[in-house]
Amino acid sequence: MATNNFPPHQLRNQENTERRNRDVSFFTLLELTPWEVVDGVMKEQGYAAEDAISSGKMREVCPYCDNVPLDLILRYKHVKRAHLFCANCTRCFDALYPDGASALAIGAVSLV
Repeated sequence: MATNNFPPHQLRNQENTERRNRDVSFFTLLELTPWEVVDGVMKEQGYAAEDAISSGKMREVCPYCDNVPLDLILRYKHVKRAHLFCANCTRCFDALYPDGASALAIGAVSLV
């Protein structure tokens, strides 16, 4: 039986780091219109809505911007549905499993 010389906490940290640093995304990003995800008002300058609070940066990056990680926005107050948001270009996205199910919908489960 092979043994390693790393303490268990270092092995766990290494495994977690390897999982987080994957270059391949499991999700397909689907662009959403702003009025689908937040309450707001259409003006001449575009859609105006209150700022949504980010729950953190995701591994997924904006397909329109150069390597900009997307923010996870959860349903709260004026946010109608959870979504991914690019603070750089202000586009909104849903994250879809390979079978087309939303990874961000409440109770969503992929059948793959």
